[in-house]
Amino acid sequence: MKITDFLVMDANGDEIAADPQGTHLAFRCATCNYPVLASTLDNEPGSDEEHPTTCRKCKTRYFLDVRPHAEKLYVFDEPPIE
Repeated sequence: MKITDFLVMDANGDEIAADPQGTHLAFRCATCNYPVLASTLDNEPGSDEEHPTTCRKCKTRYFLDVRPHAEKLYVFDEPPIE
């Protein structure tokens, strides 16, 4: 799914700085500010709760919730697995 120019928000509905381009989303980790890359393609890192992408620095996990009808994208985070 192409997400270029979608509005990107966190789990609270607050807009976050991000770069949605094609089928990928680049954003900064909310915990440590390290760059994170997620994909909207099925079974790819970040595509859903079962396939989260992980911040390489602090290990916080993220997944996307795409709302194509509204051209919005939510980024949800989960604590790192210890």
